[in-house]
Amino acid sequence: MQQSKSVKIGPTEKDILAEIGNMCAGNATTALAQILGKRIELELPSVEVINITKLVHFLKVDPEEPIIGIHLQIWGGARGNALMIFPKKDSALLIDLLIGPLQETPSSLTEIGISALKEVGNIVVSSYLSALSAFTGISAFPSTVTLTSGAAKALVTLAFSGIKKDDCTDTILVEACFKEKKRDLDGRFFIIFDADSIAVILKKAKSLIK
Repeated sequence: MQQSKSVKIGPTEKDILAEIGNMCAGNATTALAQILGKRIELELPSVEVINITKLVHFLKVDPEEPIIGIHLQIWGGARGNALMIFPKKDSALLIDLLIGPLQETPSSLTEIGISALKEVGNIVVSSYLSALSAFTGISAFPSTVTLTSGAAKALVTLAFSGIKKDDCTDTILVEACFKEKKRDLDGRFFIIFDADSIAVILKKAKSLIK
């Protein structure tokens, strides 16, 4: 059986990943602000080396909190998963900002509302990956968007179930938080790359900053 891979990074590598994550998340947040027509505040992304089996404990949300999740897989030269999450109450606020009031409620989203949320996820993740590709030259593109709702623990487990735990025990979690204060809109954005992709990103980044 193939030995599990482990992500081993020191302070320098972590700083590089954080800076890349900051740049890419900033690009994604700019895209979100443009489609909303509102000023979005971004908290600088954190970068953590985590054990995949303990992923849900690193997402800084109540495991039982009902949330909306917009999930995409990442394909190409860098592979992984992306997840945007909102408290259920914020999903209706986001739809209202996007396309105006449509009698949306956190418990009953319309098809138009669901499509709007999926498009937000697609634009934000595509913008993140576009910045990553522009900086590193590594191709990366998103899969079809899926939207799910439910308790945070179950949703996160479902979204990242495709990660091969037998191939990689640890991985990198990049987190960014964004807020729109006037509407009290709060969301989080997570990116996880597999071990091989992290190695490729670091190698490329180091060659660019020498």
